[in-house]
Amino acid sequence: MLRRFFAIVLLLWASAAPAAAELSYLDYTWQTIGKGIEFTRLEVLDKKEVVESLAVVRLDPNLNSFRIFHGSPRRLQSWQELTGAVVLFNGSYFTKDWQPCGLVVSDGKLYGPRRNEAMRGMFVAEPRGMSPDLPRATILDLVANPVDINKLPWTQGLMSFPLLLDSRGRIRVKKTEMQSQRTVICTDRKGNILVIHTAGDYFTLYELAKFLKASSLEIDAALNLDGGSKAQLAIKTPDLSFVAPSSLEQSARELFDEKASLLPTVIGVFPRQE
Repeated sequence: MLRRFFAIVLLLWASAAPAAAELSYLDYTWQTIGKGIEFTRLEVLDKKEVVESLAVVRLDPNLNSFRIFHGSPRRLQSWQELTGAVVLFNGSYFTKDWQPCGLVVSDGKLYGPRRNEAMRGMFVAEPRGMSPDLPRATILDLVANPVDINKLPWTQGLMSFPLLLDSRGRIRVKKTEMQSQRTVICTDRKGNILVIHTAGDYFTLYELAKFLKASSLEIDAALNLDGGSKAQLAIKTPDLSFVAPSSLEQSARELFDEKASLLPTVIGVFPRQE
């Protein structure tokens, strides 16, 4: 695997850092921004001081469909203009040549390696024929239940790592000192899909998993996606327009790296036409 991918793996599985203090958060309320789409902000507190802010989108997959797009790298806003998605966010890791580090399934077409032992989870959606026996969107634990890619019943899918939380409530990432902006996709105990984006770089992956587990979001499983400058979220509905990071922050990053905001793979959300 290329140098960037190995660097990420080493940082994720580095030696343990000292445990952080217990965190709390301010009360929050959900804002309905579309049919089966809700939004909120969690202001994270450490000793009564706000240290981080999480943007959280809660999506009902019975009312909203998911599509994964892979192609020429572009900014998230450009992807949104191209696809018309009401919610759009970054996918998983990729190489310096913009190729996926793990398998990507877009409308049934496969991109990237069929097998990568580093991948711990897979977001999947839109089963063929919309079988009533399969969830319309969920997260698979690739360690507990390896999948046969040739028999995958979903038309959309994306592998990533690490699996922060599994369905048994276990934290599946080791402690490290690496802090960064994050995008995490989750399932909750009611079958909703949650997309979580951190405004800053306060959290390590372990501490984020610990925080999410203790929160009232009722998370069932949580899968980490790409982070740092690639962690991006855009919402555009009649009731809310939201972009993170801001256009100003993206422009500042691009002064040092013109490709900092480009993404080859994104996940889009669309109201179901039923």
